[in-house]
Order: sequence, then structure tokens, then C-alpha cells
Amino acid sequence: MSLNLELHSPELFYPVLENINDGILITDSFFNILFINQKAANILGIKPQDILKKNAESVNPIFKLNLLLQNKEQKLKSVESINNSDIIVTRGLIGIESDSFICYIILHKQEHFADEHMHLFLDYMENTMLKEHRKSVNESLNNKHQNGTAKYCFNHIVGNNQSLIQQKELASKAARTISAVLITGESGTGKEMLAHAIHNLSPRRHGPFIKVNSAAVPEPLLESELFGYAEGAFTGALKEGKPGKFELAEQGTIFLDEIADMSITMQAKLLRVLQERELERVGAVRTTKVNVRVIAATNKDLLQLVAQNKFREDLFYRLNVIVLNLCPLRERIDDIEVLCNAILRRLNHKLDTHIETIDDEVIEHFANYEWPGNVRELENTIERAINFSDGNTISISHIPVHIISSKTQPGSVRLQNTLETILEQYEKEVISSTLHNCAGNKSRAAKALNIHRSVLYRKISKYNINL
Repeated sequence: MSLNLELHSPELFYPVLENINDGILITDSFFNILFINQKAANILGIKPQDILKKNAESVNPIFKLNLLLQNKEQKLKSVESINNSDIIVTRGLIGIESDSFICYIILHKQEHFADEHMHLFLDYMENTMLKEHRKSVNESLNNKHQNGTAKYCFNHIVGNNQSLIQQKELASKAARTISAVLITGESGTGKEMLAHAIHNLSPRRHGPFIKVNSAAVPEPLLESELFGYAEGAFTGALKEGKPGKFELAEQGTIFLDEIADMSITMQAKLLRVLQERELERVGAVRTTKVNVRVIAATNKDLLQLVAQNKFREDLFYRLNVIVLNLCPLRERIDDIEVLCNAILRRLNHKLDTHIETIDDEVIEHFANYEWPGNVRELENTIERAINFSDGNTISISHIPVHIISSKTQPGSVRLQNTLETILEQYEKEVISSTLHNCAGNKSRAAKALNIHRSVLYRKISKYNINL
């Protein structure tokens, strides 16, 4: 029998969840607990009212919900020890393609969760609670301060590159604290997206997320932009004064992008705010206490700038508490296809287009391009292709010539001298021999050669090695 659950509010279904023989928890996309039945509370040894709205990971780390996002799993099951009992823990995500998905956790001692119960439960989750939750999320976002909302979560950061997965795991742990975070990486690698995700997983996620690009604000205006100004501070100032970005970020997070471009003078003033947790508006005679978490980002080598006396050493160590580094796209060649698909879905939604696929030939050329602009350049390239496409597929004709011509054709390697010829011939023989010994397995061959797989792919293409 099919039930039209859309006619009911989530609260009307809670009695049904209370009477199921298994423990049930439901969380939002930040893993905050929206509902827990008494059975789950008994298994966990807690009172329901004590954990509602709290983060499920902080209530019990055995839930391991971040694994669902990191591994793109729709469902994950394991046996965990809870209060000296072996409990089967089933976790699942519904609506993962959206920003406002929900998660369910089922706790049971035996494999007896009836199919009809599961069907009814998931039907309810999909048709009723998810819709109500999204409505609530949208209302909440509309009420937040303009430009004060973090848009991205960890599930927006896609890819299976080991370095990326490791950095996401570190970022997830960093999100639980209030320590300063420094994100490094080339332009276009997704530093701002990672900052959004950290805020959205942190205890401050209900607070504002304020962004400042230190390179985009003229130096004379940066101080008042960050710290605000008092009444009558300068000609043209608002009569009542104006709060700066730090005050607007109170109880939330401030993201300082391109921090290496900040002058030494401003660095000294920023250091004082980080150390003393207080600031002075331009023209003010008193200080203002602030409670703000700082996430900074740069595409430059701060340690080298410190050595050149272009960046304060004390500020560097104040920011260098938790350091995350995003590798360039040329070192994530294996992620090209999954990135393309994710970007295509996002741009279709943004542009109201209906491009369904990207030709394999296009993906092949993408995998042989260096991507100096990283993921940002890839997204711009796909958006350009969408605008030029008349059908439902992105083909080679929609791709810029410089990306197509970057693919090295057989016999096109230009040799500059005899030594280079000898070295390249030897390198080709070593790679061919290693691939043969590894039965054509590129991952094993790259490991044996002690090089990254993306480097191996480029050399296979460069030397036209047949597998």
C-alpha cells in the first residue's frame, strides 16, 4: 500500500518512529540531531532532550558520519560497541545531491529491521521530512545577514585524490575547534570553498561567515574595512560610525583571503586582534571585544616571505596553528572526470541548461592539460563550453584551442640536444618496462617509479607508450 506522506507534517510521524523496535536518529546536513526516539536514547544511555540540536559526531564519535561524505556513500553499516553491547549501526544520506540533505542513523542489536518498516521510514524521509527540512533551511538562509552565509559543505569538495581526502579529514577535525586555520595552495584550488565547509561543520555554523579579500581592498581603506570606524573619524564618515568585518563576524568566522598581500602595518594591527581578542575602530578612543574564529588563505609561501621580511614572523606563527594545503589540479588528474561531472551539474542548475554529458575525447584532453588556473579554470572552461553547445553534449569543438593543442602528439617531442635524446629514450624504456612488469597497472607502476600517477599519465602520453 502506498502512503501519501506529503500530506502530513514530520511531527505527525514521530509516534510511528517511537514505536519502531530500533533506535532512530535523524540529523540535518551539518549532522545536528533533529530527532531521536527513546529506543536510541536507551541504547546510547542518554536523555533525548540532552542531545537534540547537538552534533551527532560530538554525541558519539562511533557514528563516523563524515565517512559518508568523504567516500560518497549513500549507506554505511558496521558493528560498533556501545555501552558494552555490540550494536549494528546503519547510516544513510537522503538528498545528498542537494545542499540541505538529511541523514538517518539506525541502531539495532540484530538484523531484524523489517523491510516494510525500512520502506515506510525511507519513504517518509524522502517525501516529507526532507522537504520540510529544506523549507526550514531556505527560510533560515533568507534571514541571515547579507554576505554572511557560508554556501559550501564538504560534500561540494569532490575527488578521490589521497592528498585531497587527507586534507578534508584534517579540515573536518579543525572544524570542531576555534583555533586559527591557514589554507595554502595555488589560485583556483578551492581554498575559499574549504573555508566555507569548515565553518559549516563547526560549532559556529549558526553564526555569520564574513569574507575579506586583502588584495582587493585598497590599503588606505583596509583598516576601516576590517575594524570599522567611529563617529566623525574622517570626512564623509557616517554619523553613527560603522562596524568593520570583525564585528560583523561576531560569534562566527572571518575568512581573510590573500593575507600575504596585507601590508606590514596592517599585519601588526591584525596580530593584536588575534592576540588580545579586541580591536579599536579607526578614530575610536575605546576598544571593542570580539569573539571571532579566523581562517586565512594564501597562494604564496609565507615562510619565504618571513625570511624576506615581507611578512611578520609573529603573525605567521599565530596563523600557523592548523595548516591545510590544497594540491594543484595537475596533481589530481584522476579527479578530472568526477570534477567535470560535479561542475556540469552545478552549472546546469545555475544557468538553467540541460547539458547531459562531456565527450570522452574532451576528458582525455583535459587530463593532458596543465591547468595553471586549477579548478577555477576548469569550471570556466566548462561554463564556456555550455554556452557554445547547441545540443546536450560538450564536444571537442566547444573547447579552447590552447587546451586541445596542449596534448602532445606522437613524434612531436622536440629534442634540443643529444643528451636530452638519450635521457628521454632511457626514461621511456624504464616506464615501458615498469608498466610491463606491473601488467599495465598504472597505480602500481607509479608507486614502483616513486612518482605521482598524474606524472606517469603525462609521460605515457608524451612518449606515446602503448599499453
